[in-house]
Amino acid sequence: MRLLKGILLVLVTGCSQASLVPLFDSQPLDQVKPDVRALNRCQAESQGYPPYPGQLKMGSKYDQGQASKDVLDEKAARRYQSQVSAIYSYLAFLGQVTEYMRKPDPAIRAAAKECFSMAVASWAQAGALTQKDASKQGEAVRKWFLSALAMNMMKAQALTAWQVSEEQRDWLRLLADRVQIYATPRRQRMDLYNNHDYWSSWAVMAAGLVLDEPARLSWAEQGYWLAIGQITPRNGGVVLPREAARGKRAEEYHAFAITPLILMAEAGTRNGLPLYEGDGQQLHALAAQVVHFWAQDGKGVSFAQRQVAIDDHKMAWWPVYAHRFPERLPLPAGDADRFGSRFTGGSLAGLWQATP
Repeated sequence: MRLLKGILLVLVTGCSQASLVPLFDSQPLDQVKPDVRALNRCQAESQGYPPYPGQLKMGSKYDQGQASKDVLDEKAARRYQSQVSAIYSYLAFLGQVTEYMRKPDPAIRAAAKECFSMAVASWAQAGALTQKDASKQGEAVRKWFLSALAMNMMKAQALTAWQVSEEQRDWLRLLADRVQIYATPRRQRMDLYNNHDYWSSWAVMAAGLVLDEPARLSWAEQGYWLAIGQITPRNGGVVLPREAARGKRAEEYHAFAITPLILMAEAGTRNGLPLYEGDGQQLHALAAQVVHFWAQDGKGVSFAQRQVAIDDHKMAWWPVYAHRFPERLPLPAGDADRFGSRFTGGSLAGLWQATP
């Protein structure tokens, strides 16, 4: 309770500051009526994603007997999938709706805006995923959910001028509070601090951007610098030691771990926080190393164990980084939209109108 009161006090004082700069550039939508067929079809589909009523008692899908946690336990993986299927399916649906907001037809975009409001409203009214009692994996699912939800909201705001309702704001605040309450004590255990904590920091920052609550960014920034301090030189490259210990998934986990760091650096930079400066310059080396991992070109760090290939969706951070630093790590030729994750609300390519 003391921790919750402390968080709320900081939020109250932080809200008096100037408005935050959104992560994405505004792309105005013409005032038109929604395409009726598209709206009806989308609203009908949204009925298939009722608010998640279950507990956050998920277990890990990896064999917990392995210190590296890189071997799937098939039985546990099936159980985990059944537990999170409704949540992840809903997030995939939100991502599809916000992708329609990119369409050139204003009527289709307007339909997507209205459908998005309906889809979010029912989950907000139910207070989905805000329960106090959660397992360790349940807390992970909550923060990934918050990240995806807030990013889809930011896309909707930028692409259609969608506005979050008071009920939705209350829901988002409670989700962010829950994430902060669980994540804050972990900052005292740097032997445990890893990608989960990076995602917690980003999820709260993303919520702060939607809610226009600067104190959320301040809390997230502290977590960002703790993560930057973990970047370690090794064999001509750099690693995150906690992720490097993930056996055959070490490279994959580096790609997963850098995503929230790049998102925080970008959002922070847009709001006057020098997150790419000073020690933050190490993020460039980490980004280059992760691209080498993805390309499997053998440059930089190599691991003794044969690595799992990195799927494109684990590289959702790349379009964000390449937009700000096009000369450093330009995107490969082809469809940049393939670099999108359900935890980032899909592809983040093309959400800015000008080079920084």
